[in-house]
Amino acid sequence: MGALEPFAHAGFADGIALERASSNVPEELDAAGIDAARVDAIERASRPLDRWPDAIAELYRKSATERLFREANFMFVLGLLIGLSTVLVDLLLHPAMAAEGVVLRVLAIAPITFVGLVAAARGWTRTLAICVGASPIAFAAVIMHLGFQLPPENAVRYFSGTMLIVGLANLIMPYSLRGLIALDLAAIATIAGVILFNKGALAGHVDTLTIQAIVCIATLVVAARVQKLRQTNFLLNLRTRIANRELAQANESLRTLSESDPLTGIANRRGFEARFEQAVVAPGEHGRQADMIALMMIDLDHFKKFNDTHGHQSGDYCLTLVAATLEELFEEEGGIVARYGGEEFIAAVRKRNSSEVQAVAEKVREAVAGVLKPGPGSETSLVTASVGVGMAPAMARLPREELVEMADAALYCGKDQGRNRVEFVEAEVAFG
Repeated sequence: MGALEPFAHAGFADGIALERASSNVPEELDAAGIDAARVDAIERASRPLDRWPDAIAELYRKSATERLFREANFMFVLGLLIGLSTVLVDLLLHPAMAAEGVVLRVLAIAPITFVGLVAAARGWTRTLAICVGASPIAFAAVIMHLGFQLPPENAVRYFSGTMLIVGLANLIMPYSLRGLIALDLAAIATIAGVILFNKGALAGHVDTLTIQAIVCIATLVVAARVQKLRQTNFLLNLRTRIANRELAQANESLRTLSESDPLTGIANRRGFEARFEQAVVAPGEHGRQADMIALMMIDLDHFKKFNDTHGHQSGDYCLTLVAATLEELFEEEGGIVARYGGEEFIAAVRKRNSSEVQAVAEKVREAVAGVLKPGPGSETSLVTASVGVGMAPAMARLPREELVEMADAALYCGKDQGRNRVEFVEAEVAFG
């Protein structure tokens, strides 16, 4: 986590909910075995943050820290503008104090704002955390000090403003509840210091400190509730992200199953149709329009006889071997292959010319013939294939169905000519 890590673990910013519902689920959740059901159980049980699984708690702190860095500049600039704008109150209540008010506000708030902006830009997490909390405390101290320069009837307005500043800080500061308690204690101690500086003793202002403490406690209760809602929102968002990922994985698995042949493991007809455009046609859309697109129907010769002779288990084994052989061959040739049904396979490839297509088709025939032999060194093949090839120039943009019809016609021609051979049908396309 780098520079963000000290901030995340210091308890300053673990009260901000995750709002970016990214579809990506962090790897650490997968490694920890965190699924949607587990996140849902945490949310329903209303477990506190310190009882969350480490992976989820760490992700929560990261999201809080990231948001702080994203919004730090806005918070500091807005705080500085609000602080300076309150000079208008000085002008209305005691114009002679306005100049002093401007100087004190600038001296108290501007350096903190500057350091905070630099910390946000440099990734100084702990420094940024301190500046975020120090800014409202400094503002409250200035308002408290100025209040002592006013008549009692006006001073109470400034003292009330101090309480409002600290109370609002409890509600908007990106701190954990523990961090907010530390902020409140620091604010009360600072206000007490301002009283001592101006009056030399706390006597007579115990009521001010007491009211300030009550405001802090009341707003802390609200802040705790808000943080609980933020944590719930984080868990709900996280559960949605994980559930969406799990659903996408399930859909992908179903798609893979629906497009795969259960016996051979290669694509089935549906899978072939899904991949044809992207794997064979699309690669040439921006060039090589003179290529030939070839579709091959590959049918094992006399396979029923093979099954009757060697048994159906051997037949299934044979189909699996042929499928693996064809898949390897077409991967090398940049094509695709699938089981079309029974003992028939379908394949497609894109080559520069018809000669290259013919060479691939002959490789297919020879590869099938080499799958099963009666014995080592035997020239006899236990299984052969007839290959029908339908091909057309890529620029013709012939539909896949037409190529299938052409390949089928070529295949039947090969069967009639004695099997274990390759036949071609090439489209005659005229271009104007």
